[in-house]
Amino acid sequence: MGIVSNYIWERAADGGVNPVSLVLQQVKLRGREVCLFCVCSSPGEEIGGRMTERLTEWFHRKCLPACEGRAQLAPRELLEPELRDICGEWPVQEQWGYCILLLTGNIFCLCGEGDVAVRLVNYRYNRPQMKILSTPLSGRIQRGAGLLLHTPELVRSLRQEEVCQIMHGKGLCQEEGIDRRLRELYREGRDRGNTGAVGGIYLQML
Repeated sequence: MGIVSNYIWERAADGGVNPVSLVLQQVKLRGREVCLFCVCSSPGEEIGGRMTERLTEWFHRKCLPACEGRAQLAPRELLEPELRDICGEWPVQEQWGYCILLLTGNIFCLCGEGDVAVRLVNYRYNRPQMKILSTPLSGRIQRGAGLLLHTPELVRSLRQEEVCQIMHGKGLCQEEGIDRRLRELYREGRDRGNTGAVGGIYLQML
């Protein structure tokens, strides 16, 4: 099973700093994909930037070596101790949101807080369906399914059926096709009055 992914990151309509930080890490080990994806939104760049830097460093220093060993640890066992440590650094009053996805093969772990959402797009029988997933969540993801991690402004003012229709069809097995679909979501939202900063990651299971 393979994974293809891409992202969108755009400033607000009036310019300025985009407070959204992203992580996209994909490595092939022992014939399977090990991936870390994160969308983090905060009032300023500092919290999100520090979190994504910590996660990326942890992924290469601890996660990948653990996945190379004989004992195959579940994604939740790998991620949760580090995440508790990272989140414990931030003051309680800080307003921020994040969604993290750790994949080893087709086994996943989702963690998140705040308003960064994750949507499952299922293409079975060529009839696209979409639902918002709650976090924390772990399990297996099937071939042909897609996951969209995003800040609210990417899809604000769009009905779920419209988001599902845009993120469906040919081309999602390539990075260029995913980029086109994400930008279509972004343009449609802007046309309907969305003005905030945008960040999102889409991954497709092949």
